[in-house]
Amino acid sequence: MNTHKNARLTYLRRLEMVQDITERGASASEAACRHGVSAVTARKWLARYLADGAAGLLDKSSRPERS
Repeated sequence: MNTHKNARLTYLRRLEMVQDITERGASASEAACRHGVSAVTARKWLARYLADGAAGLLDKSSRPERS
């Protein structure tokens, strides 16, 4: 799946940011600042990573399942 045009982070940058938090001891705020996103966004990606591993950082379709 292609990264959408407004995405700040690609899959690899999301993974790097999460690794900054989990492996390098950075806080969510520090990692977010370094990668140019909000702390809320960093915590969102961290939660997805902790729940689903690296697969949780992949792009997902924004298309609704049903309408």
